[in-house]
Amino acid sequence: MLQKIRSFVLKSVNVKRSLKIAIIIIGLIGLLDSSYLTYSYFKANPINCFTEVKQVNSCQVVADSIYSTVLGVPISLLGMCFYLVVIGIGVISQKRDFTFLLNLLLPFSALAVLFSLRLTYLQVYVIGYICYYCLISAALSLALLGISWKIYNQINALE
Repeated sequence: MLQKIRSFVLKSVNVKRSLKIAIIIIGLIGLLDSSYLTYSYFKANPINCFTEVKQVNSCQVVADSIYSTVLGVPISLLGMCFYLVVIGIGVISQKRDFTFLLNLLLPFSALAVLFSLRLTYLQVYVIGYICYYCLISAALSLALLGISWKIYNQINALE
């Protein structure tokens, strides 16, 4: 039994290098995006939004809403953790393609997309303002889901 688990976890498949590099790039961009929001949250700095709607910093309105934290933890900090895991998987897979780790990207990115959809819904229909940094993260999650799906299909096509 232990041997089966070990072979499953350590199983290696040759995944395209460009896909693994894309994982790292998406992770780095997401980490920068969420780090900026987390820094602004803890330093109580106003968020520099790309545009203002009716002279209102829409990113700040979203960040100041009750929906910007989960159990007192800023959502941007959760995003930082997510993107750090993504970067870690991308970096580790550069050395060796552990299918176990690469297959984890699919459910992780699917959850991130679902979470982003919920947050986008809240921004549009409840808060009434859009945070462009949040939309960047949502787009990155969606791109990561597409790459994860490609990797998943590539791995399972070889089995």
